[in-house]
Amino acid sequence: MENEKSKVQKRTFTAVEQACHEINGFREFYEQIEEKMVLSGQTRSTLSNYIRKLAHLSLKFGKLPQQIPEKDINGYLASLARGSKTPSLSIFKHTIYGLRYCYHMLGMNE
Repeated sequence: MENEKSKVQKRTFTAVEQACHEINGFREFYEQIEEKMVLSGQTRSTLSNYIRKLAHLSLKFGKLPQQIPEKDINGYLASLARGSKTPSLSIFKHTIYGLRYCYHMLGMNE
């Protein structure tokens, strides 16, 4: 009889899944943004881009985006802009747009 090796499936989590698990309140934050974007007619792609960048930001600081001090956000954005290898700065821009949407949704000043 052959010994069957059990296959262990390695599962990697997306940044959004990880943030939902690790950051207190991120799941509710995500659901709130998703609901607002669906109601305003935004595409699924827009939601995906914004929430992924907000998840990265939250994971970096261990907090929801609206709880991160402006000074820390500015430093993070500057590092994204400096680290961009493409002229379009798409990662930087999606992070900015996601933050703007988040702040607008929460009634916060930019």
